[in-house]
Amino acid sequence: MNRQTLLAGLIVITLISNIILGIELYNALHKPSQPMGQVPINISNLQIITSNNSLIHNNETVSKQQSNSSKANVSLYQFSFKVKFEIHVKEPGLYLLGINPTNVFAQLYVILYFDDGQVASLNLNHTTINVTIEDKDIEITGYITGESYNNLTPQQILKDVRLYIQFLSPLTSSSNEE
Repeated sequence: MNRQTLLAGLIVITLISNIILGIELYNALHKPSQPMGQVPINISNLQIITSNNSLIHNNETVSKQQSNSSKANVSLYQFSFKVKFEIHVKEPGLYLLGINPTNVFAQLYVILYFDDGQVASLNLNHTTINVTIEDKDIEITGYITGESYNNLTPQQILKDVRLYIQFLSPLTSSSNEE
């Protein structure tokens, strides 16, 4: 009788642990399509080093249906500037760095140089990149260039670029030893 009770107890414990592990596995494999945990980067010590804005006029042909076409004047403002700023993360690890730009940009290129030598290049078609951050405080030099439909200041452009960071995983012990 003791052996049957022990066997029944072990089966119940095994079933419960399998259910818990199954739920954990399901949650790990079926993450939502919208990334969670995106944190807008809190930029401290922002320094705009250089800035250049200019107006260009484009005559674009706008097609209406198939037979008619008309010319529309589209004003685009070119911008290019260099910034230096610091970001603070809670812990070293692998992070997803990205931009979520508003629709004021016709073209946008963001190149970020980290103080440890890493480079992140982002644009309207490639909006995220994985970066390894080994220090909690990082100094970044950024070059931002592009064209916008509105004449914006560098501060407005940084706000409309919507730079964010998302924690993915902590650093492993083997990468700390290298």
